[in-house]
Amino acid sequence: MPNARFHAKITTLVLGALAGLVVISVILFPDKAFQSSLEGLTIWWKLVFPALMPFLIMTELLIGFGIIQGTGVLLEPLMRVIFRLPGVSGWALASGFVVGFPAGARITASLREKNLLTRTESERLTALSHLCSPLFLIMVIGIGFLHNAKLGILLAIVHYISAIITGFLMRHSKPANVPVEVSALGHKQKNKGSIWKSALLAMRQAYWEDGRTFGKLLGDAVTSAVHTLMLIGGYMMIFSVLINVISITHVADMLRPVIQFLLSFMGVYTDITPQWIDGLMEIHLGSYAFSQAGNLPLLPQMALLSAFLGWGGLSAHAQVAGFHQKTDARYLFFLQSRALHAVLALFTTILLWKPLQLLLLDTEPSFLRLDLATNVAAPPFPLNGESAWGLWGPMLTLFLFMFTCMLLISFGLRLFQKESGELTKL
Repeated sequence: MPNARFHAKITTLVLGALAGLVVISVILFPDKAFQSSLEGLTIWWKLVFPALMPFLIMTELLIGFGIIQGTGVLLEPLMRVIFRLPGVSGWALASGFVVGFPAGARITASLREKNLLTRTESERLTALSHLCSPLFLIMVIGIGFLHNAKLGILLAIVHYISAIITGFLMRHSKPANVPVEVSALGHKQKNKGSIWKSALLAMRQAYWEDGRTFGKLLGDAVTSAVHTLMLIGGYMMIFSVLINVISITHVADMLRPVIQFLLSFMGVYTDITPQWIDGLMEIHLGSYAFSQAGNLPLLPQMALLSAFLGWGGLSAHAQVAGFHQKTDARYLFFLQSRALHAVLALFTTILLWKPLQLLLLDTEPSFLRLDLATNVAAPPFPLNGESAWGLWGPMLTLFLFMFTCMLLISFGLRLFQKESGELTKL
């Protein structure tokens, strides 16, 4: 495990350097640092915390009870055929889709720590499950930032199409110097009896191996969830401060020629360096910055927004690296997948722009939403006092619907494979 220790040291060094930069920023620019940290804290409390908290607790409980391992047996055909991953990874994928990042990375790290995934599988699953949630794309960006739900739907369609293509392209990728491994769950799924019996056996064995009482399991689940959320909130505040410091010190001016050169290929000659830096560093603040760039034509605006949504922001990258610090998964594979997703999202937006416009119609946004009582522009969600707490019910419903669909598809694939095997014997 020398490579894992080396990467852990690098991660610690980078995170320590970021913490040092924040301390220096607070000393040099106390007012700006405080204001920017409040922006990150507001988004975390009103959007990230309510979305992630219940799912993280539920995931730890279900892993302890063996339910995720049992459903992993049922999802094996779907995940193996499409993504070359074990069935247990289906929970992380569904969570990443419904809850959004970094839920997928956190759940994947938990599965790897319990030896339910191999190193290669954990790296591939982390990249695949790093998705923006429909809540963020449609409710926050579409309705809250762009004031047009159809644009949020357009971004969601592009985001998930490009994510599936990314996952399919990288399913054949194997990081260099990775030994062939077999996950602990892989040994348990070779039972040739009933699929339901195999699932129950896997569930019971996982529960007995865990050995914790319900009280202990619940306490550990809550502690782990709160620790994870505090880590995420800290990263968001750190990068919010760094964005403000970059703006104050004009460090981004050095990148302006490069950014303008890249934008010239899209026929855009407007200076959007600040928005570019925001999107590169923190995707929530970056999405808001791009959505308010009214001097951009709509197509380049949506294409660049899609690209940065695929990239995810360095804040999320740091969160993923922090979650995997105790595992042997490496950051390089994740970085490559984010870059590929960003490029695919950019070109997918351009290619599908006309068809999606015809499908959705009337996609011109209204950049100024007025409060009818005061005739004053209302601040965007989640900065206007609203929060995602009230959306927990719809999110859970969507999760259960998606997970049920995955199970049905998996059963269908299993029946097809069984019939194909019988036909081959004949």
